[in-house]
Amino acid sequence: MKFDHSAVEENNEQPSKKAPTYRIRGVPNDWDKDKLESFLAERDSSLRPAVRSLAVEFHGRSQTATVLFQHTSCLPPKVPLPGSGGEPHSLTLDHGFLSITSLFSPSQKDHKVDIIATSGLSGHAFGSFKERNGEYMWLRDSLPFAMSDENGKHTARVMIYGYESSLPNSDSFQNLEDLGTALHFTLRMLAVDGTFKPIVFIAHSLGGLVVKQLLISLSNSSDELDNKLRRAVYGIAFFGVPHDGMDIRSLVPMAGDRPNRFLLESIGSYSSQVLSTQQREFTQALGGQGDSEIISFYETRMSPTAVKDSEGRWSMAGEPAVLVSKASATHCRPWENGPEHTCAIHRTHSEMVKFADQDPEFDKVLGRINSLASRAILMRRSM
Repeated sequence: MKFDHSAVEENNEQPSKKAPTYRIRGVPNDWDKDKLESFLAERDSSLRPAVRSLAVEFHGRSQTATVLFQHTSCLPPKVPLPGSGGEPHSLTLDHGFLSITSLFSPSQKDHKVDIIATSGLSGHAFGSFKERNGEYMWLRDSLPFAMSDENGKHTARVMIYGYESSLPNSDSFQNLEDLGTALHFTLRMLAVDGTFKPIVFIAHSLGGLVVKQLLISLSNSSDELDNKLRRAVYGIAFFGVPHDGMDIRSLVPMAGDRPNRFLLESIGSYSSQVLSTQQREFTQALGGQGDSEIISFYETRMSPTAVKDSEGRWSMAGEPAVLVSKASATHCRPWENGPEHTCAIHRTHSEMVKFADQDPEFDKVLGRINSLASRAILMRRSM
């Protein structure tokens, strides 16, 4: 039985022009990687699927996989599952990775902490954290296995959160508050019996501002579940987050006069009112010293800027510039300005969250995230 030749629609920026990683949702809980691979291969042997991860989704009803295919031209958006009557079930395929995707889920008994990563402006929830010109993705392939307890049991559920923030030809007029609200309502679904596991965020660029807006929203809520969610958040690893703005000069022509220009200008270096108000409210929202912890990573290489070629296509191939300065990336809370809470990454703005296997820059990151997760478990256990 061959797949129908109806292509998967894009939900977001494609992570790569060659062999994108696909997300497959709705995988039965009793299937393993081999079962999923054989099921897909039986339907079209030319696909040659390679399942890279398979994790129970937050709702517990099914699993989510990340998969590479040799050929993708005839992939359908849905694949019916064999059933025994009743309501039909299907696998759902996409490579947009919008909303929550679980990359790794420990056993229910060992699950102690949630790590949630958010990508940046015009980014891709999965592709932004994948190595350049390779398939290694550190949030999936390394981080979960470094988060272990004294018995060697893996303790962290690792998830990514995707949202739409592309710049060219956008019809979106969402602002930071809208993005924060969307994340807010998504994370409420992580509650099990009205409680949350301790949470550590990994946030790149605009994704960090979205996380800050989420916490402001939670702090202003009188809802009991929102209060529990806010208290569950212990640590944040910010990567090149423009707390005090970023250089958007080359990006403004890309947005043009489209509705999303307001969002772009609100995070510019000269739009201090929006960001300064957010920063003031965020400091109060997250609590005082000792209640939580933030690590700020900053770039130390100039980044190529946006340029339009003769055929009207945009690419990041323009004159290099510092997109987010050290001062902006570390402009967070006054008691976290020392070397124990700030760290340089010798990469450009977009590549500061892209690591290869055995990458020395990743070692800096892994140690600090591991410490955040360990302290999150300890602190929230004592609440």
